[in-house]
Amino acid sequence: MNSAQQFSADGTGPVSSKETSSFSLLFQERYAMAQSQKNLWTKLVSTWKCVEVSLSSMHVRVRLHGLFGLLVKPFGADLDHLIPVAAVVSASKRRAFMGYDEISLAFNLPEGGERELLLYLKRGEEFLAMLNSMK
Repeated sequence: MNSAQQFSADGTGPVSSKETSSFSLLFQERYAMAQSQKNLWTKLVSTWKCVEVSLSSMHVRVRLHGLFGLLVKPFGADLDHLIPVAAVVSASKRRAFMGYDEISLAFNLPEGGERELLLYLKRGEEFLAMLNSMK
């Protein structure tokens, strides 16, 4: 899927662009790194400092951005998600890696199944604390 997976907080319907642009951010980190665990290919795609991770009271947003993001996008990295907080199955710190916290974020997909993203955040502990306080 080329476009972002966007669905409502209960996972049943699409989120309008008005809804996605109107929420206030509780956390945002640009220049993060991420890795989708979808398949071997997505595990190999490098996303050095071209991922933005944001958190609102309703959604976790993971997306490619910037020049490097444009270069990575054609490789199908599976890093364009708008995830309802209610769809998050688990979020935990796995380890520290080169000054980043490696965060495992597992969530239910609207079409069924589950996906795991590894997020590499400078402020990973802060992200986890905020996300876990909403569950």
